[in-house]
Amino acid sequence: MTVNVTAITLIINVTAITLTWKEVAMSRKDGIILFSLGLIIWAVGTLVYRLAGSYFFESSTLGYWMNVIVTGLLYSAVGIGLMKWRRIESQYWLYGAVCLALPGMLGEVLVLSTFSELMVNMQPETAGRYGAFLFGGYSCLIGYAGLMSINVET
Repeated sequence: MTVNVTAITLIINVTAITLTWKEVAMSRKDGIILFSLGLIIWAVGTLVYRLAGSYFFESSTLGYWMNVIVTGLLYSAVGIGLMKWRRIESQYWLYGAVCLALPGMLGEVLVLSTFSELMVNMQPETAGRYGAFLFGGYSCLIGYAGLMSINVET
């Protein structure tokens, strides 16, 4: 009888700890899901730019800056949409944005270090524009999520 009561108490305590932790912060599962989605988004985006990058980065200066602005807005909108979908409280969006952006940021180290071999559709000189474009997009996502996180606390 004592063993059963102890086991029931242990289960209740573990459940209480789990519920409390999920109410306080983003769950590890959410972080893994956002990281995985970030990896998929990065892979698809890299493939698109590998196939058609010259159109986005080498056609005109106006076209390049339009791509930077639109993509920065898309990064932010998709990122916030995914965090709302996962029901992550806005005060933790910065953590979610980092989980979402990190795979792409790390993946671009490989892409940019071997740009002329991987991005055969673009001139090697375009690597700087491509890197700046990525930096701008990730900065928009992380910056917006960070501002929204701060906004909730004040």
